[in-house]
Amino acid sequence: MKNLKEQLVGTTWSLKSYESVDQNDQVFYPLGEDATGYIVFDHTGLFSVQIMAKEALSKEAVSHYRTDVEKAMGMHGYHAYSGQFSLDEEKAVLTTSVELSLIPAYRGSKQKRSVNIEGDLLYLSNIEHPERKLVWQKKI
Repeated sequence: MKNLKEQLVGTTWSLKSYESVDQNDQVFYPLGEDATGYIVFDHTGLFSVQIMAKEALSKEAVSHYRTDVEKAMGMHGYHAYSGQFSLDEEKAVLTTSVELSLIPAYRGSKQKRSVNIEGDLLYLSNIEHPERKLVWQKKI
């Protein structure tokens, strides 16, 4: 069986779903149920994430979102960041060192995600905010 690095390096994945839980413990979709996007992992250790909503949301529409980052994403209607990535195979954790980001709070941060790959699906969950869950489908 291939390790995580072998399964991720040189791949592109398209977004299947991105959900979170709001301040009232209700499931919501920060960029809408019909959000689209890609995550790419290249051979040099770089990654890129692009997620887009059909339409940006109003300040009122995002007022129940749990974090300022989710609120900013919703109002932009877009989330994009990139930089270096590393993997902890034993813990199944992806760490991204964010160099570029639409959201200023992400710049210079390290984002940790739990990783699970089942067939052609990649499941990522934010370690710090486990209510944020993304499912990606392998393209190449």
